[in-house]
Amino acid sequence: MQSLIKIVCLCLVLASQLNAEATGSLEITGSYFPKSLSESFGTNITAEAKIVGYEDLSEIQLEYELIIRRSLNDGGMDIIEPRQLVLSKTFGEIDAYFGYRHTFWGVAESRNIVDLINQQDMAAGISPDNKLGAPSISFETYLGSGDFQYWYMPRFRERTFNEKDAHPGFGLPVFPAEFAHSKGVEAIDQALRYGNSSGDVDFAFSLFDGTAREPFIVVDSAEGGIVPFYERMRSVGLELQYTGDSILYKLEGLTGAQGDENFNAAVLGAERTVYSILDTPWDMGLIVEYQYDDRVQAQIERLFVSGVRLTSNDEFDTSLLILYTVDDDLSQSIFGLEASRRLRNGMTLDFNYLLYQSDEQQLPLYSLIDDSELSLTLGYYF
Repeated sequence: MQSLIKIVCLCLVLASQLNAEATGSLEITGSYFPKSLSESFGTNITAEAKIVGYEDLSEIQLEYELIIRRSLNDGGMDIIEPRQLVLSKTFGEIDAYFGYRHTFWGVAESRNIVDLINQQDMAAGISPDNKLGAPSISFETYLGSGDFQYWYMPRFRERTFNEKDAHPGFGLPVFPAEFAHSKGVEAIDQALRYGNSSGDVDFAFSLFDGTAREPFIVVDSAEGGIVPFYERMRSVGLELQYTGDSILYKLEGLTGAQGDENFNAAVLGAERTVYSILDTPWDMGLIVEYQYDDRVQAQIERLFVSGVRLTSNDEFDTSLLILYTVDDDLSQSIFGLEASRRLRNGMTLDFNYLLYQSDEQQLPLYSLIDDSELSLTLGYYF
């Protein structure tokens, strides 16, 4: 608990040093695991401080996002690092970036298979917003009316994991990762992306050559632990989104080779919005998506996703998102609920509920049943 208090104090000290181009946030999250096993903990508290800023250094610009996170019961969540620490400079029509940089690729709601630049901070949860910093050199320019990006990443960032008896945990210690490439984390990754639009259709094509962001897990029974193994991957990605008056059609496709095996993956879906439901200020979005992924680390090849998004359009930005994910045999599922509301004086309140269900012990989601979670987050932004 003293460590959590120290983070709060540090955040307040940093806040006093902020200039006009910097902002910060402090979030305190309380978690409850109603189905937790006896060898794990049933409750947890996590504090996270973040500073985001921008500095104009004459002809060079500096952007940064610094994060400090500390968990009461799960050391795997502890982190101090720059999520972003980027120097940028414009050369004619080309913008160049050097350092730790974030980006997002994709259009789907439930999963973004083409989002291959940044590693996920999985110890912080399954949200795609939880990204890790990684060193890169990148360039952006406009070709016609489209945006072209090139990324060079000289060092790979491994995925974070919770401790063995945390949520989620493997029940075994996580050993150092192994890599298919002989250079390991020093193997070079490269990526290209071109995005444009035509009428109501937004589209993007991408190429990736590097270390797969998702490892598959190898159980080392002799040593009593698990080893994340990262394959090399080459892929071609496609993003399509059609925007109508009240409907979105979305497609993400990924095809290529991982190790010695060819693979295909896709997310296809639609979201229809009903405005001012029952003559209220609320809008309702109806979401349907289908996921397919035949890579070994996907574990479940086919998943169906349905959901509802409610937006209040009020001064407090009240919103609710419900997603239900189930496999094609209807034998295992994930129910997720996210609700958020902005309070007064720069504060926010978020509620999350995650429920795992599985009928059979040998199915992948069965081991996650004890990781079902209720959490409440109080945030302060300054």
